[in-house]
Amino acid sequence: MENALPFLEKSSAAWRAERKCVTCHQVPFAVWALTAAKDRGFAVDAAKLDDLAGWAFHFCATNEEKGERTGGFHLTSAFMILSQSAAGVRADALKTYPLFETLFAKRQKPDGSWREGRQVRIEGAQREADEVDTMWTLLAIRALERLGDRLPAEVRKGLTGERDRARTFLGAAKPGTRVDWLLLRVLVAKEYETPERAQELLRELLAQQNADGGWGYVRGGTSYAHTTGECLYCLGAMGLGEDNPAVRRAWKHLVRTQQPDGRWHAPSRETFSTKPDRVHGPSTHWGTAWAAIGLRHTLPAK
Repeated sequence: MENALPFLEKSSAAWRAERKCVTCHQVPFAVWALTAAKDRGFAVDAAKLDDLAGWAFHFCATNEEKGERTGGFHLTSAFMILSQSAAGVRADALKTYPLFETLFAKRQKPDGSWREGRQVRIEGAQREADEVDTMWTLLAIRALERLGDRLPAEVRKGLTGERDRARTFLGAAKPGTRVDWLLLRVLVAKEYETPERAQELLRELLAQQNADGGWGYVRGGTSYAHTTGECLYCLGAMGLGEDNPAVRRAWKHLVRTQQPDGRWHAPSRETFSTKPDRVHGPSTHWGTAWAAIGLRHTLPAK
């Protein structure tokens, strides 16, 4: 994990300088991974992290398209919220969260779902992709709910309605082919359903672990650093750590596959839908961030 952090710092700094935008798969995950690592006792340049997070929240608060605030666009908002859930909440984040809530309300569809604008999905599996986007949003809402009266009453009221409509939509969810769908069902069950249901889904997720210790993007697929990190994050949230055999197998897989410069190769998720297999900078950054987040949530504190 320590080797991944400098890579994420450099990658996000380059993206910021060249693209000048936050984007859902880039800066939020660097902020999330670095914040989580710092919270766990790993060495992180606190000044650089503070500057990156401050710039990201400012971008989300001020970015406009056609004269309207974007919040950085939908899942960017959700992931920026989740990037702060393991740490003391920044003042600029608290100021931005009411904007995020108004955009959640605006973008929620009549059936209670959300859909990211540049959604990646498996061909023919639109509902599954909408459920994934909706579950990430629901987890972000849960993180906001934990703030209680640090948020204005009208924001809390709005979140309650959005949450309830999303849960109604997910009530008709059926098992999908994507492993991230399954791990998100575990996390949503942990937050909103019974412990027994969460454990049932967790057993199903553990059964999908490959022999090499990783998880694929789809059930039975080749191990994928991005999804393996997400699964470790889920296992950590469910209380599993260094004593768990599945966690240790996943650690070994990530150690074996990490590159000398700290990154993990991760094909674009479009590989699994409409594009040929390819590895590029954004997908590698995203996969590396998820691997680091998953490790942080299962490794003991330093």
